[in-house]
Amino acid sequence: MPRGSPARYPVDAEGVEVRIPSSKPVLAERSASRDALALERPGARHSIWLFWEPTGTFAYWYVNFERTLGWNGACFDTVDEKLDLIVTPDKTLRWKDEDELEHAASLGLLEPDKVRAEADRVVAAWPFPTGWEGFRSDPDWPQPRLPRGWEHV
Repeated sequence: MPRGSPARYPVDAEGVEVRIPSSKPVLAERSASRDALALERPGARHSIWLFWEPTGTFAYWYVNFERTLGWNGACFDTVDEKLDLIVTPDKTLRWKDEDELEHAASLGLLEPDKVRAEADRVVAAWPFPTGWEGFRSDPDWPQPRLPRGWEHV
């Protein structure tokens, strides 16, 4: 996902980003602020994102804990399980959104024990570096676009 790629995110009626959207979220536009690459493994309850600074220097890994629901014809639908892990090149770990994990659990949206078990598996396996830290997209590749029908959502 090169910097500048289009994205949508849930907002409330005032246009403020919400982390746990309603059943009928309103989606606002934004662009990716830096280059990123997502590594997805079938059956895993997480993805590993690599992020680079605008200068091209590798910045950090971002582990997004999620459940894959399946292919919808345009992309894979996933459920964000709220907990995230940032790992810096010097191997520092920073857990993110633990409060959102507990809030979502209190609403019955996820099982926090399963999310934390997946987090423990990732840390124990220590998949860093991934081997993709030197990746650079081909400058001739076109800028990604959202699937047809998302232009006006």
